[in-house]
Amino acid sequence: MQLHTIQRITLLPLLAVLVATPVAAQQQRTILGRKEAEKKLPARKEPPKPDTAAPAPTKTGMAEITGVVMDSLHGTYLRHADVMVEGAQVTTTTDSLGRFKVSGLKPGDYQVGVFHPVLDSLGLSLATKKFHVGADSSSFVVLAVPSPTTIISSSCPPLGPRAQGTSAVIGRVTDPESMQPVKGAEVSIAWTQLEVSKEIGVRRTPRLLRDSTDALGQYRICGLPNDMKATLQARMGSAVTAEVPIALGTDDTELFLRNLLLSRADSGAKTGNAVVSGTIVLEGSPTNAGSRVELVGTDVVAMTNEKGQFTMRNLPSGSHVLLARHLGFGAETVPVDLSSREPKQVTIKLPKFVATIEPVVVTAKRAASLDKVGFTTRQKGAMGYFIGPDRLERMQPNYLTDILRTVPGLQVSYGPQGEEVTSTRGVSSLSGGSCVQYYVDDMPWQSLMPGDVNQFVNGREVVGVEVYNGPGTPAQYSRPGQGDCTTIVVWTKFKIRS
Repeated sequence: MQLHTIQRITLLPLLAVLVATPVAAQQQRTILGRKEAEKKLPARKEPPKPDTAAPAPTKTGMAEITGVVMDSLHGTYLRHADVMVEGAQVTTTTDSLGRFKVSGLKPGDYQVGVFHPVLDSLGLSLATKKFHVGADSSSFVVLAVPSPTTIISSSCPPLGPRAQGTSAVIGRVTDPESMQPVKGAEVSIAWTQLEVSKEIGVRRTPRLLRDSTDALGQYRICGLPNDMKATLQARMGSAVTAEVPIALGTDDTELFLRNLLLSRADSGAKTGNAVVSGTIVLEGSPTNAGSRVELVGTDVVAMTNEKGQFTMRNLPSGSHVLLARHLGFGAETVPVDLSSREPKQVTIKLPKFVATIEPVVVTAKRAASLDKVGFTTRQKGAMGYFIGPDRLERMQPNYLTDILRTVPGLQVSYGPQGEEVTSTRGVSSLSGGSCVQYYVDDMPWQSLMPGDVNQFVNGREVVGVEVYNGPGTPAQYSRPGQGDCTTIVVWTKFKIRS
């Protein structure tokens, strides 16, 4: 689909001619009165005439084209867009105000085209029609990315009765190494619709919509509600991206653009040639050291230095998610598109964690969220030991070990790196010693040193705990060779959102 948005403004000199037709008698009285007044005034010296007249502009016979590119999609200027003047083979870039200027053009016919990642995501081209410029002339052009409503109406089919809204998510799926479009990939968006009323209480309904990419790798998911948080994922065969978090704004019609990198390799690949580095900023902290950063779905973990900097190497290509944690701060995720073509730079800001007294409706919503991840179903199976939101609120724990001390069969002791949790049931790993493994928010916790989980998970962030011993462990929390270990599953406010 090619959409051309064209607007050309030619600035012409305006000549204003003021014509007056006075009445003869009134004109005569005015002239006579002026002469009488001039007789009473002292003689006035005439200003000296300039020696030379102002020089006329130098004529070079060349022309120039100036203009501005607007981004109606985001209500701003289209910055750092590539502007090409067809007919002169000249390329320039728009500044921070979307402006550009091309000088030294010979008289002739030209066409201005604009290229930008935003346009690539939309599958649009932006160009003027051919126009003529003469010698010693200046032409001004205005080009604009269409508004969200215009793009959605031209890209999406008519909404059916089951549509949740008028918003849409549009983008492309490409290979991270060749940057070629991936045809036939399934792109899905998942979110939870929340309803709260006296009649039904709190109802959380999971929603899922899908689309397949075309020959250009483009997808369009339409009929979405506004003001929502969701996850976006692309899949093709055994290759799959991470669940990339997105958020739609509060306008009646929202358009969200998101490209995805889908590697043709199996999604089970844990290594590659991609590199990501960045900085973790702790709100209100004098130092940014000691934050933990992990690439979700892999075993790669890094710690930040005194400046909050980290680097992770040998990463698999594709669209992934980084998760950052620091004790006393809220956990945050950042989507990251990785490729061996170039290293990636990110900045993650962690807000100060503030414990608050929450109303009953939040407790109900948390319980519904725990239902969604299977906590309540497993609790009814009576195969493990469970601590829910109500009990945790009464405990008011500061550390995770404050919670685990109350679990039968677990022992908390002080070690060189902090408080370590061991099993008192005599269960050992194949390598000897007490075997305790963690899952935090449904992901395996990769310890850098014994007891470090207590340094990154704040006790007041925890909303649910499951503890299993040996054969009673659910299949999704069993690792090869560690079937007899004690497994601790921790759910935090980061995953179980209110």
